[in-house]
Amino acid sequence: MANQIRISTSCEIVQDNTVTVEGVVYTHKALDGNSDSRTWGGSYNISTAPVDDKICYWTNAVIDSASVDYLNDSDWTTSSAHTDGGIPSTVHVVAVECVNTIGSATHVDVTSKSEVWARLTKGESIVIPLHNGEGASTIGLTASHYSAGVDEVTVNVMIAGTAV
Repeated sequence: MANQIRISTSCEIVQDNTVTVEGVVYTHKALDGNSDSRTWGGSYNISTAPVDDKICYWTNAVIDSASVDYLNDSDWTTSSAHTDGGIPSTVHVVAVECVNTIGSATHVDVTSKSEVWARLTKGESIVIPLHNGEGASTIGLTASHYSAGVDEVTVNVMIAGTAV
């Protein structure tokens, strides 16, 4: 059996129908009718099998810059290296968890080239499937602010892919 990347996703569009009647606020949030009033999502396997030594992660890594830095090495973090595995040159899945923020640093942007895929605040996370793969040198992280020990964003990151 070949190695697999299994992806599960879900998305809900929520309509805020909160109203105030005679000074009383009635909070009512519901799945939006324009999205068929349901949760969208599912699961699938990416057809490209990851290579064992091209899967790695960083745990509790502090992003050391307020400008974009890429996942093709460990220069984006104050840590010296990834926690385990090897960095793939072609990434087929990236997972980012925003573990903590301090000071003026409020979020981390997950980017590809100049496009922001996600803006995560403390406690948020995302898994991004890349069926055709994306170069590790084009997938980046940007902390909203950075000053060592004062304004920092801490993340967990996992990437998996192939050597090509």
